[in-house]
Amino acid sequence: MGKEEIELLFRVIPLAIGAAFTPSLFGLQLVAAVSPRWVSRTIATAIGAGLAFAIAISLLLFGFASLPADNRGQDSPLSGAIWLIVGIVLGASATWLFMPHPELAKSSEVRLTEGLNKARPVTFFGVAFALSIKDVTSFALLIPALHDIAASKVDIWFKVPTALLVYLIALIGVILPPIWRLIRREHAEVFLDKMFRFTMDHQFKILGVVAVFFAIYCIIIAVGTGKFGWVSW
Repeated sequence: MGKEEIELLFRVIPLAIGAAFTPSLFGLQLVAAVSPRWVSRTIATAIGAGLAFAIAISLLLFGFASLPADNRGQDSPLSGAIWLIVGIVLGASATWLFMPHPELAKSSEVRLTEGLNKARPVTFFGVAFALSIKDVTSFALLIPALHDIAASKVDIWFKVPTALLVYLIALIGVILPPIWRLIRREHAEVFLDKMFRFTMDHQFKILGVVAVFFAIYCIIIAVGTGKFGWVSW
């Protein structure tokens, strides 16, 4: 593995981790994991989220790979602009996310509990797909990551596994709860319930912290060497 491959991984993996912080989708999988038919429901939730992310990631990768040569490079003005714009948008959204939204938070929780108590697995699939497609923060973080993968000068054999790694990391929120339930069995329910309570009570603050952190991260990358080059770090 050469220098370019390592630098690419160091740039995109943090963004994939940030994209995994989706409180509503994570909350849905927690609900599924403590329900009576938890196996079929968690699988349906994971497939729904996985399909949505797969479609979005594939479209973005093909779109970036189809750009004219002048705009395709990871050190092109477009690349720097993408990172900078995403950073600014995340920073601006953090202001709204840190404001109190008690009614919106409550309605979000109600949609994940009252309406899904007797739902079939296909309903969990549909809700997970919808929540994933509407996940603006995650896709905002994936855009610069996928552009850098598509625009990188590394070989295709490295681009494909890197894109797959980004995809899997972004889905950690729907992968870990059923694994924990499988390992701990019924003993996992108490912990998963506490995680759900914490996630729902702090969902906007969680997104706000993610937005602030990655706003700074994206702006630092945008102005640094390899993008705009305004600062040599």
